[in-house]
Amino acid sequence: MRQQFLNYIAQTSEVPQGFCMGRAKGNYLFDREGKAYLDLSSGFGVSNLGHGVPEVLDAIASQSREYLHTNVYGEHVQKVQIRLAERLADLLPAGLDAFYYLTSGSEAVDAAIKLSRLATGRTEIAVCRNAYHGSTLGAESLRSDEEHKAPFLPLLPGVRFIQFGESDDLAQIGPQTAAVFTEVIQAEAGVRFADPDWWKALRARCDQTGSLLVLDEIQTGMGRTGKLFAFMHGEAVPDILLAGKALGAGMPLSALITSQTLFRQLFRTLPLAHLSTFGGHPVSCAAGLAGLNVLLRDGLMENARKMGKRLAEGLLNPMIRDRRHAGLFMAAELGDAAITLRWIAALYKENMLAESFLFDPGSLRIAPPLSIRESEVDQVVALLNRL
Repeated sequence: MRQQFLNYIAQTSEVPQGFCMGRAKGNYLFDREGKAYLDLSSGFGVSNLGHGVPEVLDAIASQSREYLHTNVYGEHVQKVQIRLAERLADLLPAGLDAFYYLTSGSEAVDAAIKLSRLATGRTEIAVCRNAYHGSTLGAESLRSDEEHKAPFLPLLPGVRFIQFGESDDLAQIGPQTAAVFTEVIQAEAGVRFADPDWWKALRARCDQTGSLLVLDEIQTGMGRTGKLFAFMHGEAVPDILLAGKALGAGMPLSALITSQTLFRQLFRTLPLAHLSTFGGHPVSCAAGLAGLNVLLRDGLMENARKMGKRLAEGLLNPMIRDRRHAGLFMAAELGDAAITLRWIAALYKENMLAESFLFDPGSLRIAPPLSIRESEVDQVVALLNRL
């Protein structure tokens, strides 16, 4: 099976993990021989609820029996899209009540670039260095790694890079700036945080200059940090919020969330400015709604806070230089990519699957499903402390 995988499935790296999937249930992935592996990456933030959640599977089956795709996004009134939007709007601050459904995080980022330019009449985008916003040409333009971008030039012009958490750099946001794009927690940079004062200053600077604040919570949303979205810990409220990954509870779904007033600028200025054939697919929305209900009913955000604290406090191995975490999103800094790879291999031998970070290969990514149990956290801690 692995050789057929290599023969027919296009590879994105020289050394794919190549785990031969059999099935998934709860907090575990099972290989084709039936061996269980504790999932410590949640599909890079997609499987926040774990795997095979009965309510999600039932919702997928029920919606599939009613209908699948019927028309391009936004043309037909679909109850399941409305119910998910209403549920989320009730949980979000006032003014975040217009939901534009898409299929991927990168697609949501591209839509936000278009909206911010059309709404403000400006073209410049400010974005933080070492951020990851996706891989389409639009989202790729927001990446600060010039060497990585070089083969794809020319990309979008008018992108200005500022330092995440650096107050002096906020002066670069001016009347020419359409929007500031930033993650609340820099994910692929290795779970990096900005000081609360910086967030206040950033919000004030955007208000002063008329620039829109776009928060990318594609990876940190849907309970990962112990709140529905990470900005709800007290950081600035955005003009535009981007959600994805876990939003669909395992199905492809993303969303640009903003105010009705602001969103109308996109299509009032230019009808059909951004289209998505499969955006807001009814099966994905049904899964997302069921997943949101499970997240709230089962107290998984509280569990994320408790288990994240237990994990951070339990890791005492002196090789770990730093533990950066919010809820169950953790970077255990080892300082060397080779060491991280050895730790990932050691975890694999003990039936645990973990990853590193795109821009911080010297740190171990620990981001299990929010349903992880105390005993499972203790197993992870015990193993990592022995390495």
